[in-house]
Amino acid sequence: MRISRSGFYFRANSIVAQCGFNPQNGLESDTFRAGFTASRKVGGAVVRNRCKRRMRSLAREILSEMGLPGVDYVFIARRSTAFISWNDLKSDAVGAVSFLNNRILKCRGSRKQ
Repeated sequence: MRISRSGFYFRANSIVAQCGFNPQNGLESDTFRAGFTASRKVGGAVVRNRCKRRMRSLAREILSEMGLPGVDYVFIARRSTAFISWNDLKSDAVGAVSFLNNRILKCRGSRKQ
């Protein structure tokens, strides 16, 4: 809830990504956190679970290289998340995370001053 109100977001064809600063550890933290959600609009329980499994796998792959310390990431499934090809899903997620990282770094730079 906190990320959706005060963070940054990027909407791609197959996924929505949000990020914001982690208030508990602040900018000094050396870790990031990730959350995943799939609403009932996406489909039944089987489809929602498949979407979350795919997003967790994406996060392990992408955030291990691109995740910024002290930042919380949230991935939200869309209807196509469960059925789109893995390469298309990964390219959407990489684009979303790189966009969000650029936004957060600009904001982080202005916070330090």
